[in-house]
Amino acid sequence: MAQPPIVLWTAKAHLTSDDACTTILQYQLASPPSATQAPYYRPPSAPTLSYVPPLVYFCIKSLLGYPDQVYLLGPARLLYSQPTGGHDFDILQALIPTYRPFSPNHRDFDLRVVDPRLWAVLAQIYRDLPTAFREYTLPLSDVHLPLLQAIPSTDHFSLITVLSLAKCRELTDDTVLELRHLHTLAALDASVTALGTWGVQRLARSLSWTDGDEEQRPERRGPWGLRVLYLRDCINVDDKIFGSLSSFPLLSVVASVPAIPILL
Repeated sequence: MAQPPIVLWTAKAHLTSDDACTTILQYQLASPPSATQAPYYRPPSAPTLSYVPPLVYFCIKSLLGYPDQVYLLGPARLLYSQPTGGHDFDILQALIPTYRPFSPNHRDFDLRVVDPRLWAVLAQIYRDLPTAFREYTLPLSDVHLPLLQAIPSTDHFSLITVLSLAKCRELTDDTVLELRHLHTLAALDASVTALGTWGVQRLARSLSWTDGDEEQRPERRGPWGLRVLYLRDCINVDDKIFGSLSSFPLLSVVASVPAIPILL
């Protein structure tokens, strides 16, 4: 079953009373955000290629919905070779019409128009991809983000998630628990937010293991790989936070108030 997008919310408080004149404070969750069309979305259409592409083209197309299963193909990877002439076949240009292999530094190429599932498949099965494919920027509420977070790390591929929520009003001690679904979270910037010691403690408690069986070994769930945490100007953070920080085994840099990095 597909997991819903990761959306931070702010509860709305309403002050009411009952027949006994007892004051009641009710909280109502915010309505789900209206659906926005992602830059990579394209309505289904017939192929516009003027040639018959090779078999690898159709294989990659078939893997589009299963980027979290690519690792089952084994350690073998394909070598991406940039075409030497303008008329040579290029698998990236065939899959991504907006990509131009001979563009200087690919400055006119926007990776956000590429389906993140396609990007994840290419990054796993090809080596020596152009530098333009090394980073992908994706909103926290993107529908495919939970699927990407389910991709396991291998000897040749590791998805590193850097999340910037600085000045995000929706990040609180309550909503931070939603970040437990980011299993590859490596760096988090929560500066100038309402996040406090209690919220970091809740996030630390979300670290868990799946139940293993005879066919599958237990796996870590939650942000075990958190290495960098920025908490600059978070007024709800105090010295009691250090007890929770020790729960993240790889955490090595924490920046808090005053804004001086602390090496753990």
